[in-house]
Amino acid sequence: MSGRRSPSPSQGCWVAERGEKVAWLLGEFGVGQKAVLEPVLRKPPSLRRNNGSIQIRVRVDGVDRRIHRLGSWSDPSAVAKAQALSAQIWSDFCNGCLDRSLARYQSVHAQAEQVSTGLLDALEALMERKRQGRVTHAYRVLKRYGTPLRSEEEVREFLEWMESEGLAASTRSTIVSTIRSVQPTSQAWATVRVKVPSRSVHEEVLSKVEIQRVLEDLRIHEDWYYPCFAVWLGTGLRNAELIGLTWDCVRLEERELLISKSLRRDGVSTHRRQWGTTKTGKSRVVPLRDDLVVLLQEHKKQMGALGLDTRTGLVFVTPKTHRHLYDSGLERVWKRSQRRVGIEPRRLYAQRHSFLSHALAMGNSPADLAAVAGHRTEELLKTYAKPTGRLLLPTWQTA
Repeated sequence: MSGRRSPSPSQGCWVAERGEKVAWLLGEFGVGQKAVLEPVLRKPPSLRRNNGSIQIRVRVDGVDRRIHRLGSWSDPSAVAKAQALSAQIWSDFCNGCLDRSLARYQSVHAQAEQVSTGLLDALEALMERKRQGRVTHAYRVLKRYGTPLRSEEEVREFLEWMESEGLAASTRSTIVSTIRSVQPTSQAWATVRVKVPSRSVHEEVLSKVEIQRVLEDLRIHEDWYYPCFAVWLGTGLRNAELIGLTWDCVRLEERELLISKSLRRDGVSTHRRQWGTTKTGKSRVVPLRDDLVVLLQEHKKQMGALGLDTRTGLVFVTPKTHRHLYDSGLERVWKRSQRRVGIEPRRLYAQRHSFLSHALAMGNSPADLAAVAGHRTEELLKTYAKPTGRLLLPTWQTA
């Protein structure tokens, strides 16, 4: 017989076991039987801020329970969803169907987190495999949003958020198509469409006078970059093709360029570039005007005087490090020059648009021009052809 005093049959005591209150009902022989009481919530669950994250505190039977990782405290959408979950817990208690372990409510959030994490993981895997800028951007935007996208309503909220962040319609459309590519069976994304305003290529085409003014300005104020832009406007190369142009592909005697490779931007690391094929995977020959041949000859002498490789090295390099050029640096020079001559700045790709539009308007064969540009003939005509008002009608009259 132990020294502990046994309770009398008429007495009862409350014992806490594993966070639950149990009653030992003592019979006349002192044999205890466990009876689990209904859980008690004296007040609704409360939202708390825990290191910048949302946390729900639920006091069940005098014991604090918490639901963690409900999103950022500064995110109004996450706060609203946490408030809804808190209201659901209180409603279940009032209706007598509260899950005292809170597993049901935590599993709802865990499932949402799993869906969001699964989408991010899929985008990250695609980003590492493709190394394309559009995939990287979609991944980073979705990660910054930080809220699960399970239903059509949540997807619509995501689209509204992107618009409020100032993302262009074309960018939002690209992000949606990228997400849909990794979740092709998701019903939440099945009906989503982003209306992209049509934009004509001809809005970005510079006139002949404007091109002359810009080139003259570059020659005077940006002499290091002048050969680069002169060749660009005179050949219509793609960005990566021009940046990756090497001297072994410059055939001055033949007055042509061999375009067989490109120095493409790495989609994951912004300032890293990697060698690849052309956009179509095919090589092509681009003819050079006589004035461009002379310009490249002079440029080659200047690069050689600096001790740079003029056999297989890059034709155009940065002025300080003598490494490959960057789109961002070229665009700053390009737009700066346009502003100096009083032209509304067009983007960098406008040089290719301008070359092809003017070359087509001069009466060049679309098939020949498509071969030079690395385009399909039908795509070239669809993009660059426009009425000139100079239609020549055929005649069958003899002189």
